[in-house]
Amino acid sequence: MIKYILTIPLLFLLLSCEKSQIVDNGAASQEVVVVNCELDAGKLFSSVTFTRTLPVGIPYDIKAAELKDVKAYLKINGAQIVPLHYISNGEYKPMYNELIVEAGSTFELFAEWGETIIYSTTTIPTVPEINSASYEAGGKNLKANIKVHAGEVYGAIWVIGNGIAKATAFPSLSIPEKEIFNINVITSGMPAEYTGNEFNGMRNIQVFSYDKQYTAYFNSAKVNVPLGNAFMQNGGTIGWNVFGNNVIGMFIGVGKGTIKNVN
Repeated sequence: MIKYILTIPLLFLLLSCEKSQIVDNGAASQEVVVVNCELDAGKLFSSVTFTRTLPVGIPYDIKAAELKDVKAYLKINGAQIVPLHYISNGEYKPMYNELIVEAGSTFELFAEWGETIIYSTTTIPTVPEINSASYEAGGKNLKANIKVHAGEVYGAIWVIGNGIAKATAFPSLSIPEKEIFNINVITSGMPAEYTGNEFNGMRNIQVFSYDKQYTAYFNSAKVNVPLGNAFMQNGGTIGWNVFGNNVIGMFIGVGKGTIKNVN
């Protein structure tokens, strides 16, 4: 088996940064195509990024990793076709980027790179609506009760003030059972330094909704995956939702809730 450096300009979740990590792709002497796309409910479509892994020992260079000749398009709700065009650094966008990602819509990705066929699909979740939020004085976790929508799963983070500190992972996903209308979502524990009275009025919660496909990724990554590091795993079988021969990645709908003050 051969190991590769997997380096992706991550759009995932909250962060916009470039990370690298050694991964074991399970296939000898074959590079892997990596697809990265977050579809943010209620926002303009950002881009789909197509890159490839680089063998260990080769210094990372986006110009070496990016794929510039992918043929790709989106199909929305089984009808609307949106061609994607190379922009730079492996990013592909519509020619006129006025495409709003609407909650409830289904987006499919069709792409070809040489003989490699790539496919994925996702349904865009609703931006979470918080019914109530709570914090038990002296405790470490924040909790929100939210409205449930079919086909969605939820996670939450704590945020201090205007973002001077925030959680970097979900402790778990809240997965609704059938025929329920509301569910509780809990953050990871805040460090003790933020539980004192001096931070009263500064403890906030933000809830995220995902296409239920995200559950497979979250569980296979063994939880506590740092936000923004969706592709950062060493070996193993990860629940990617992009399909193709020697293809990995995520093409996933997400709804980012408004940050709400709790205490």
